[in-house]
Amino acid sequence: MKKIALAALLAVSFGGASAQVYVGGGFGPSHVNLDCPVILGKCDTSDTGYKVYGGYKLNQAVALEVAYVDFGKAKFTGGSFASDGFLINAAFRHNFTRELNGVARLGVATLDTKLSANVIGGSQTDSSTKLYFGLGVEYALQKNFKVTAGADFTNAEFQGDSGAVRLLSIGAQYDF
Repeated sequence: MKKIALAALLAVSFGGASAQVYVGGGFGPSHVNLDCPVILGKCDTSDTGYKVYGGYKLNQAVALEVAYVDFGKAKFTGGSFASDGFLINAAFRHNFTRELNGVARLGVATLDTKLSANVIGGSQTDSSTKLYFGLGVEYALQKNFKVTAGADFTNAEFQGDSGAVRLLSIGAQYDF
């Protein structure tokens, strides 16, 4: 058992030394594609969302990532509709210049979608797993520190009805 723990510690140490592990986060405007029938009254489908993520570079072009993302909340008279959850994806990078990378992400999102309304007397939550994709750019200010901009897209589902959710974000990423 001690040998396995030592091997894992060495692997993490070497992984960090070669800048294969990274963490990042971002925030910005989000949108929940919710049809607002007259019964819901005034409807605001825009909010502010955020994401935090970590990744492991398999090579210079491909990485595996896991993230938590909050797509914000759509608000209507007497309630709200919110979606958040976890992403698991592959990130594909293309170097445009030494400092500028393009990133395309493809994976799955496991989201909890919560409807809170006076009409239903509280809140109800539904979970779903959907296809996820994202696009972004990274600009290296230093070797291990990048500023990022991205767009994340997936669908949220509540009791069989599905709607698109989107997060446009700016943020930062640190490579270990």
